[in-house]
Amino acid sequence: MLPLVASAGLVLLTLAVFVGAWTASLRWCAVQVRALEAAKIWFTANLARFLPGGVWQFASLAVMAGRYRVSATAATATVLLEQVVLLVTGLGVVAVLTPVVLRSGWWVWALVIGIGLGAGLLLLPRVTRRIPGLAAVWSQLRPHQLVEFALVLTVPWLLYGTAFMLLATGLLGDVGGTWGFYVAAFTGSYLAGVIAVFAPAGLLVREAALIGVLTPVIGGGDAAILAIASRLWLTLLEVLAGLVVIALPEPAAGVMSDT
Repeated sequence: MLPLVASAGLVLLTLAVFVGAWTASLRWCAVQVRALEAAKIWFTANLARFLPGGVWQFASLAVMAGRYRVSATAATATVLLEQVVLLVTGLGVVAVLTPVVLRSGWWVWALVIGIGLGAGLLLLPRVTRRIPGLAAVWSQLRPHQLVEFALVLTVPWLLYGTAFMLLATGLLGDVGGTWGFYVAAFTGSYLAGVIAVFAPAGLLVREAALIGVLTPVIGGGDAAILAIASRLWLTLLEVLAGLVVIALPEPAAGVMSDT
């Protein structure tokens, strides 16, 4: 039971890191927003990603941003930036922890595609003037802030991977594998789900990738159990955390947003 409790605590801490990093990025872009308001916006958009289609997350983000008088452009730009940086840092974690795995199969393609997407989106303000709103937001970020953002958004992968290892221990006992293996396995499969934009929240894609990586180490049966349990575990915790935050009473007076 203790490993499961610790796993849940780390997942919730990871969500807090996500919200804190996004709130900081908003403030870097001159958007004034209270922490609770930012958390409500972020969690609403996060819950919407479980819906089929790739537009609901950003549609709900725009609606909630407008409710708290936060620029929808700034909210969208910073969420996109967070996702891009998470993609790049996650691939870096996988590359560092599992160089042998990276030399085979879809991991190599995931690395190439992820870096390509990340580089393309990060360079977008420089190569096009057709999206002036996003370019204006990103242009406010300083190089040291991007470095800080990347360092902070490396932490969630380590927390998620540790929570995944604790979940495996709590459900299956000592099934083998090192801490680095579980971090890399979870991170790589999660990124596969992110890259598969056609699947809501990476459904089935993440599980298939996770089973493929885990099977040689813990066996096919345990790998399937752990992959399904991980999906249910994370979804349950994300939904519960989101509902709790959204239900919290709002401040008496809202805070205005950006210029």
